[in-house]
Amino acid sequence: MKMGLLVFMRNVLLALCLFLVLGFLYYSAWKLHLLRWEDSNSVVLSSDSVGRSIGSEYDKLGFLLKLDSKLPPELASKYGNISEGVCKPGYASALMTAIFPKFSKPAPMFLDDSFRKWARIRDFLPPFGIKGQDNLIKAILSVTKNYHLTPALDSLSCRRCVIVGNGGILANKSLGLKIDDYDIVIR
Repeated sequence: MKMGLLVFMRNVLLALCLFLVLGFLYYSAWKLHLLRWEDSNSVVLSSDSVGRSIGSEYDKLGFLLKLDSKLPPELASKYGNISEGVCKPGYASALMTAIFPKFSKPAPMFLDDSFRKWARIRDFLPPFGIKGQDNLIKAILSVTKNYHLTPALDSLSCRRCVIVGNGGILANKSLGLKIDDYDIVIR
């Protein structure tokens, strides 16, 4: 009798586990296939009287959803004829504005303690703002006292920058001379 009860309980638990796994798979499949990212987050900028969308679609943060490799027409006419590798003053900020219209180039660098009064960036989470980062910024500012560019770098009309991670992926790749070609290296 005791053995029959154990076999029955084993079968009940096996059936319960099977139903839980199948339920999870069904739920996951529904979430992954029926509710797509584009459907839930897209925002159409404007529409005509019939309801068709005019212009581009942006997500809830304001980023362009469909980014193709072509430059916007206003950038193509201004920067399209400049050869590769030549400095294009204002190109990066113009392209960023095309991708993310809320981008503001004149946002000052917070290199002193006055960052607290910038209401414009206090409401956004990183990387577009400083919401919730006050203690971290104070700690960084206390360590970096000398933050000005050298006069030689400050006088350049176009500064080439590179951001280099320190995860070790560039180790022993002989890229030191290539990295040194940039005016500013951020680690």
